[in-house]
Amino acid sequence: MGGCSGNSSTFYRVIMSTDITLVSRPLFALVDVNNFYVSCERAFNPHLINRPVVVLSNNDGCAVARSNEVKALGVKMGTPWFQLKDLVRQHGIIALSSNYTLYGDMSDRVMTILRDFSPYVEVYSIDECFLGLQGLGNLWPTATDMGQSIRNRIHQWTSLPVCVGFGATKTER
Repeated sequence: MGGCSGNSSTFYRVIMSTDITLVSRPLFALVDVNNFYVSCERAFNPHLINRPVVVLSNNDGCAVARSNEVKALGVKMGTPWFQLKDLVRQHGIIALSSNYTLYGDMSDRVMTILRDFSPYVEVYSIDECFLGLQGLGNLWPTATDMGQSIRNRIHQWTSLPVCVGFGATKTER
């Protein structure tokens, strides 16, 4: 498994190598919010959707989050803001100061939703969480069904896009 990147056009895709049935054997899901800081900002400012957006570090020094539109321009994580001035003029990149209070609140909301899907929750980072799925096979016909349910509920309740991956271990790809 691993993180995934996505955008609104891939909202309904669940990342899996095969469509597996949830059974009693060990099975884990990794839920990862796409472009987390940017997605949080877009949840409260829909005018940012489909626009090139970066979220800057403390004191607005470096890009700590990038929308897919900015990634497509070749901007790397950690790029200093002053190096982006030409791209800003050419492509209208919108820069936002980081709002860690907002990101913490949105993370708490996502993790609370995920606890409705499994009692076995391991928060991995502010935007990623492992779910233990063993013994939950009677709740969803397939992992794809569960993944779609997770994606739909998180998007409906928070406006955040997520990817869901499944594996027999936390590190299986």
